[in-house]
Amino acid sequence: MKNIIFLPIFIIFLLSCHTYKNIELLLKCEYSKNPVNIDCQHPHFSWVTKSDTRGQRQTAYQVLVSRSKNNLNNENQILWNSGKKSSSQSSHIEYNGKPLNNNSQYFWKVKIWDKDNQLIESDVAEFSTAFLSDTVWSANWIAADPVAEALSDQGFYQSLKEQYEFADTVIYDGGSVLLRREINCLNDIKRARVFVTGLGFYELYINGEKIGDHVLAPAKTNYNKQILYDTYDVTHQLKNGANALGIHLGNGWFNPYKKWWRPYRMQWFGSKRAILQLHVEYQNGETQIFTTNEQWKYSNGPVTFNCIYDGEIYDANLEQPNWAKPEFDDNEWLPVKTVKAPHGKMISHTMPAIKVIGHIKPVKKHQPSEGVYVYDMGQNFTGWVRVIFDGKKGTKVKLRFAEDINDDNTINTTSNEHAKATAIYILKGDAPEIYESRFTYFGFRYVEITGAPECPIIENVTGCVVHTDCEQTGDFECGNETVNKIHKATIWSQKSNMLGYPMDCPQRDERLGWFGDAQVTAEEAMFNFDMPLFYKNWLSGIRENQDEKTGDIPIISPRPYIWDEGVEWSSTYIVLTWLYYIYYGDTQILADHFDTMDRYMQFLDSIATDYILKPGWIGDWGSLVNGWKEGEPESVPTAFYYWNSVILSKMAAVLDKKDKQQKFEKLAQNIKNAFNKKFFNEESNQYNDGSQMANAFPLFLKLVPPEHKQNVLNNLVQDIVETNKGHLTTGVLGSKYMIDALSRNNRADVAWLLATQTGYPSWSDMVAKYTTMCEFWTLKQSHNHVMTGSIDAFFYKTLTGIVPLESYPGFSKVMIKPYIPETLEYAWASIQTIQGTISSGWKKKESGLTLNVSVPVNATADVYIPAADPDQVFESGKPAKTSYGIKYINTENNYVIFSIQSGTYKFKVKN
Repeated sequence: MKNIIFLPIFIIFLLSCHTYKNIELLLKCEYSKNPVNIDCQHPHFSWVTKSDTRGQRQTAYQVLVSRSKNNLNNENQILWNSGKKSSSQSSHIEYNGKPLNNNSQYFWKVKIWDKDNQLIESDVAEFSTAFLSDTVWSANWIAADPVAEALSDQGFYQSLKEQYEFADTVIYDGGSVLLRREINCLNDIKRARVFVTGLGFYELYINGEKIGDHVLAPAKTNYNKQILYDTYDVTHQLKNGANALGIHLGNGWFNPYKKWWRPYRMQWFGSKRAILQLHVEYQNGETQIFTTNEQWKYSNGPVTFNCIYDGEIYDANLEQPNWAKPEFDDNEWLPVKTVKAPHGKMISHTMPAIKVIGHIKPVKKHQPSEGVYVYDMGQNFTGWVRVIFDGKKGTKVKLRFAEDINDDNTINTTSNEHAKATAIYILKGDAPEIYESRFTYFGFRYVEITGAPECPIIENVTGCVVHTDCEQTGDFECGNETVNKIHKATIWSQKSNMLGYPMDCPQRDERLGWFGDAQVTAEEAMFNFDMPLFYKNWLSGIRENQDEKTGDIPIISPRPYIWDEGVEWSSTYIVLTWLYYIYYGDTQILADHFDTMDRYMQFLDSIATDYILKPGWIGDWGSLVNGWKEGEPESVPTAFYYWNSVILSKMAAVLDKKDKQQKFEKLAQNIKNAFNKKFFNEESNQYNDGSQMANAFPLFLKLVPPEHKQNVLNNLVQDIVETNKGHLTTGVLGSKYMIDALSRNNRADVAWLLATQTGYPSWSDMVAKYTTMCEFWTLKQSHNHVMTGSIDAFFYKTLTGIVPLESYPGFSKVMIKPYIPETLEYAWASIQTIQGTISSGWKKKESGLTLNVSVPVNATADVYIPAADPDQVFESGKPAKTSYGIKYINTENNYVIFSIQSGTYKFKVKN
């Protein structure tokens, strides 16, 4: 009897243990797991709750922060206790505790209460601060070049002519510079952290060991406004006693060769320089700070030439073994000079660093002539190759990089344009010798290797894939191989063009942060990669670079502000920030940038005439419209003016700025009226020149008067299907927004036709020849421009139907509404959101259609299932209407709509 009474209690205990174990909490601070470089007083906490239990949700949370991991349960040692909050919010919880200190370590955990009011406690996470203000820096910038530099007031030169008007006190030096200093640590080390950066690029060494895995650091910024520094924990690299610090400096974007001095190429010119501050805490409680100062020495490095566009020359005979070790003899080295700090504010490098992310092996080797070897890597990518040689001392090995190959298997460097894209390695005769680039990078699929007086033995060639380490968080696959190739090419192009900022291309003499490219690919990027810190950094640079006089926003970043007509490009600042909010639910990003955007809109107001903006020089870049000229369609800038106003009104509503909301709503209506009066022909139901972009963009923006909407849509479809035989004529902007306009207006069938169309011009034509996306449909010039990969968002949003909702930012609620083409057997996608993983996949079978959906904890979804009657829909073998976690909403337009709670669902529609 006693055991019988005990049994229910024991079962309840087991069930509670199972529920606890069934939930996993994954913690992040400022979008990062255990970050070491926080530079704000109020970081934000987020967590993902993973559970197999359908309908699981958080009903309350509590966040605890302490200086000690063991004191998180000691109320007297808690820096911040949020208290128990009855809320499902699991992201962007702002720290509001005692002030944080510089260079300090903190620990935190979260407690949540689930749907059954059971307490679940996370593991302990941590975060560390970098420098919370500029005043903490006591180090000096050091360099080998003159103390005084003839920089203009802006910190850059507007033109080559302007540069030559100054005394040439800064000489371009293609070689690298080695900096070193020995220090003495006085006791056993408890904790040591170093804060460091170098311009243009740097590598840090301690006791002969390279610190960290960053490459091409720091990421490019407008050095007149912001400079990024890195934070490393070097506790285990230092020792009690003598230590050596070493910095290897390359030119990067900061000390460019004069021929590249152009507003659209490189704008800075200063001597290579570095700054370092090392904080050491000893076991006995004492501290010591080491900095860059006059006690450092310098010498020439083994890189005798380095340039972003042209490549580098590395002479292995000039290496100085053990130069960054304490025992090295530096008597012949010269004392450094302390130099004036660049104008930019020092900012902690909190976004993922640029790294060697992966390695690939060649798929073919050609020998077009004696002593010439061409390696086909099988994939166009950004980075370099690591080559192992065996040869004679003094042999010069030349590596040339290209995207294309000729019929005779020689490389075709046409798409490099004026960039030499060449690396030279001079052997020291100490086999095996390993070479890979340090201070430059290439965009390529093919590498040609030659040698003088003869090519040495090439023992191994490996491709090093280099890009910002944004984790790939999205996956897509479908039953159409061409679409899969487009998706794969988009992924590779996105990787190739993330090197600290969103680039246009990696191979030629450009590699700039054009706004239009980033605008049309933002959704694709957010579906495929973990992008918040990457975009946050880029948007911060744009804000700081706003023109102080006019409020205008540039069309390239990072770059010093230069006036340039292109509202369709500069509006990216507003469009991307709003997308950021929708995808990540981060209200802070709106608060940080609203005033800057408001001022930019005042600038647009000042150049508008009766709410109409004149066209700039860009327009729908790459358009195939017959007779197209740059800047056309001329309606595009005004359409963006309207869109900006709509977005700003929505931002103001989120931020509870009612006056601003009303202001921008009124402005949007005035622009809409003027736009239709100026550009819409009611008789023909055409906008502007009647091109695909001219009609699609107003449809996308809901500018078309309701009574004319269907006719405008019909004209667009007719132009695609009949006039152009199922092909597009759009450029960069139109190819993004026409697909969206068609999908939003129930013509996903036409969007699918365009996505899968063969022959010129088409995505199929592009990926039939190349492994990355091209700049133009003609396949001329760059073959690694991600902007034509904007179509990839269509695969996620329309084919698999994962649609983020403006009213529920951060995927707290999502719409799953897949489009099922007759010619496609299946489609599947999965994305990791700030709430957790969302997936949607459907497949046609003889017995009917299956749709599998997963929704994370703290999120819900409205699922649209193609069926005429809810009784046709089953879930896990039972009528869907009766399944737990499912609520039938209604039936409309041949879709049955269900609201579902978190969990995994297996729907089936019987034939």
